[in-house]
Amino acid sequence: MAAIAAGFVFLPQVYAADSAYKTDAITVEAEDVDKYLVTTNTITEQEIAERGYRNLADILSQVPGLYMAPADKNSKMVRIRGAEVGQTKVYIDGIPAFPLNGIASNAAADLSTIPADSIAKVEIIKGPGPVKYGTDYKGGVILVTTKDGNGAGKFRLSIAGGSHHTYDMHLCYSGSDKNISYTLNASKRHTGGYLPNSANDKLYFDGKIKFKMSDKSFLMLSGYYSNMDSEISNSVDPITRKTLIANINWSLAQNIPNAVKRNNKANNWHYKGFKQTNIALQYESRPSDKWQYDVKYYHLIDENNLWVHNLSTSEGGSISSYSYAALEWYRSGWFSTGNGIETNASAALGNKHQLSFGAKYIKLDWHTDENNTNLSDKGTDKRTGFYIEDAWSFNAKTRMTIGVRHESLSQDANNIKSTDHAIDPVLNITHDLTKSDTLRFSVGRTHVFVQAKSAATNIRANVPVPKPERDRNFEFGWKHRFSPKSELDLAVFYTDVTDRIVRLVRGGPYYNVDQTKIRGVEFGYQHKFTQNFSSFANYTWMSAEDKANGKTTGATGIPHQIFNLGLTYREGKWRSTLLGRAVSGWTNGSSYPNSTGYFTADLDLRYEPQTDLGVFLRVNNIFNRDYQDKLYHPAEGTNFLLGVDMSF
Repeated sequence: MAAIAAGFVFLPQVYAADSAYKTDAITVEAEDVDKYLVTTNTITEQEIAERGYRNLADILSQVPGLYMAPADKNSKMVRIRGAEVGQTKVYIDGIPAFPLNGIASNAAADLSTIPADSIAKVEIIKGPGPVKYGTDYKGGVILVTTKDGNGAGKFRLSIAGGSHHTYDMHLCYSGSDKNISYTLNASKRHTGGYLPNSANDKLYFDGKIKFKMSDKSFLMLSGYYSNMDSEISNSVDPITRKTLIANINWSLAQNIPNAVKRNNKANNWHYKGFKQTNIALQYESRPSDKWQYDVKYYHLIDENNLWVHNLSTSEGGSISSYSYAALEWYRSGWFSTGNGIETNASAALGNKHQLSFGAKYIKLDWHTDENNTNLSDKGTDKRTGFYIEDAWSFNAKTRMTIGVRHESLSQDANNIKSTDHAIDPVLNITHDLTKSDTLRFSVGRTHVFVQAKSAATNIRANVPVPKPERDRNFEFGWKHRFSPKSELDLAVFYTDVTDRIVRLVRGGPYYNVDQTKIRGVEFGYQHKFTQNFSSFANYTWMSAEDKANGKTTGATGIPHQIFNLGLTYREGKWRSTLLGRAVSGWTNGSSYPNSTGYFTADLDLRYEPQTDLGVFLRVNNIFNRDYQDKLYHPAEGTNFLLGVDMSF
């Protein structure tokens, strides 16, 4: 790592692509996320292409400490170091993507929606991270940088098809002219699914237009839109292989108990019109070598409808118990809109300090409804935060950042108001032992406020709203560079959680667990054998325990061990990549059987007869392993995707 420049780490993110600038005494550069002084991983555009990743979920699946968790909407969400799926922040070009994460449980972040072709770089910050991005998360921060337009306008087209009537199409148009650059992306994906009632359709658009206002400022308009229809496959008994009734949460789940679902023979559950929109405008300026700032505004819309087919009484069901007995299709909907504004600034103070500060405000209005009852929920969620942080370079070998952030919450659920707040400090230190060895230590506090819809569930059930979750995070790390071609990164982490928010009964209210302890070790190794042959390997060990009412139990749904291996070989116009993944077993709670571990491998082959044309074949689960990555849901056997991409 660069020595003195590393102390000045919390500059506005968009300048990461800009050139260095100078203060009176030193040169300050926005460089890789190593400068955040905590455990970080970076996946470059070249690595994305060489490994054959198709979307953001694919990219993150090979990162140590990360576990891609299947979710109810057939979506892919990430758990970082044992944190829940809604406790990870995702930013696209400096703007929060899926900003309802942590606010609304229905607002799932489907990371498989974002195509890899749009991405220039992905950076993952784990542990007690920069307070700039908030302290209302437990897992980490994922920074996605999309590709900029460059030169004359050109198209890039990718078309692929494969198993289970799957097709995947992506079209991009990008370019630049004088003081403007632009990129527009559109993608469409469909699969019939490998299980009954598991078809999935995804439509996705994103784009950004950047206007250069002067040599020191620019204005950028960006946004994305996604629309997904997703059937939800019924569970499959791993012993008998018989289809089980799907057990899915409704917005008003306690009004439709599981016994009634079984009696009614409910089936064909699916989400229809799962839509997310985020439009953002941001202005960034660097008035002088010592001072820079940005202002960001974004507008978001999130909605989805859960449908299920129920039988009439004459068909063996009992729908006459509901308000509108003539209906056989039932719908539960979630609808929300919101607006957010953020501002960040950074100032160089002499030759040792970089002071950063900023503020954020976001307001969300939401409501739910159903077509088979007169029940509904509505509410408002307001969140305000501000921070201050100092990046301090002691000398050429030792750097420190210390910051604090204040977050406040104001909720109104069904006309019942509540407020809360949190003050979280974070400290990061790194020290270069030698030119090849760097030690780092981090400690910080984070919090998780109760979600808006979760609060409404408790209020409706006359159960107290849970207290906020409070977390203390610790990390110690070591990075060693064997040579310019190989390096090793090792991290030991520990999270002490007080009042973790959980749902003890599916469809029921939320409660606090007294204490949860998460501890683990992770390492990542990269080696480039020759110009044509490279590899990576990473390993994660993790343990999580809940303590409540004097009893200690293992936390559910978290594999204890994960190992990833990747090999890439290129010869002339050919490139091949083999990706392997081994996952140990995990527990699913006292009422459910444990899940067993598994090993699976994927192969990606690519042939490029010319620079603007490529043909690729992706074969997943090449050994046709029989395993479950979600309880009662068999994973897909061997499957393939064959396609071509071209630029013109």
